[in-house]
Amino acid sequence: MLQPRLRPELSAVKESPLVVIATEAERTPGSIKLCYGESDMPTAEFICRAAYDASRAGHTFYTHTAGYWELREAIAAKVTELHGVHYAPAAIMATVGGSMAIYVAIRAFIGRGANAVIVSPAYAIYANGVAMAGGEPRLVPLVRDQRGFVLDVDRIARAIDVDTRMLIVNSPSNPTGWMLTRDEQRALYELAARHDLVILSDEVYERLVFHDDIAPSFARIAPNDDRLIVVNSLSKTYSMTGWRLGWAQASERTIRVLYSAAEFMTSNPAAMVQQAGIVALREGEAYVRAIREHLAARRAQVMTALADLPGVWLMEPAGAFYAFPRISGADDSAALATTLLRKTGVALAPGSAFGDGGEGHLRLCFAASERTLTDALSRIRQFFVE
Repeated sequence: MLQPRLRPELSAVKESPLVVIATEAERTPGSIKLCYGESDMPTAEFICRAAYDASRAGHTFYTHTAGYWELREAIAAKVTELHGVHYAPAAIMATVGGSMAIYVAIRAFIGRGANAVIVSPAYAIYANGVAMAGGEPRLVPLVRDQRGFVLDVDRIARAIDVDTRMLIVNSPSNPTGWMLTRDEQRALYELAARHDLVILSDEVYERLVFHDDIAPSFARIAPNDDRLIVVNSLSKTYSMTGWRLGWAQASERTIRVLYSAAEFMTSNPAAMVQQAGIVALREGEAYVRAIREHLAARRAQVMTALADLPGVWLMEPAGAFYAFPRISGADDSAALATTLLRKTGVALAPGSAFGDGGEGHLRLCFAASERTLTDALSRIRQFFVE
């Protein structure tokens, strides 16, 4: 019997090594799952209460594809508060998680014959999104030196050709914890302007930084610019990963195109979730400060535990909530992660899940309780010392 013909853009997408290790961890009794990119803390009660109250008040219907106007106003106000730049609510669209914002932005600019340059190591959503749109993902790895990971603008410039349409960067970075400087953002924007590219800047970890109050945003370089799409989310900042609420901010012209397309993909985010998002944005600053203090303590805990392990190189993350140690002699991080899980019960994400530039690394999510991390780090140390 003939098999239906799947589109090669989708059938070529392979199951992520991260999903493979997470699946085995789910089947392992008593495993400690530090492979996921989320906190183990439940969403705060005041946000949950807002969703409940909203559903009781009748927020159970469709909204505009781009979200409630009040939510878009709340996002715009938060962007002004944090970055000192003005976006009109019409220049913002709410999305079903930051993932949807990323995908619809890629679809708007990438098609067959086009390519996108992606700063890596990076979460596979960017490369797979480009491939699913029919384009070519071009991963340009960060340079690794004694300081940690460093951006090489010249290396990025060499990857650009006449078919390049987009430059994709995630800062603070998942999985490395690396963070762009304002000067580096200016250099990338000048490069994009010179080659007529759109910058897709994923800034979902912007509030989770350790040496400042917030990470630099491309919005400060080029607000309301047709050449820039900034993606953000409530998932990480407010421990709302399962709620699926993110946003894109760009020029009003670009946003109209994006939500016109999103209408036929996901339509709007859930109405009561949008209402909870408004409350999180307006009333959540004390919660964000507490989250950041917690993560700073957990980061210090991880750095102390892994610093003196033989054959382990670890950069101190500037942002996000991941440690990304490189393991000497590890040329198959998926196999190493599997062995670690089977021997210790601790699940870490293999670096290969983030592109070739991540091979030889493991990603540890430290957005966990002190007790959980203490147990996990003890097991990891024993594994590497033996």
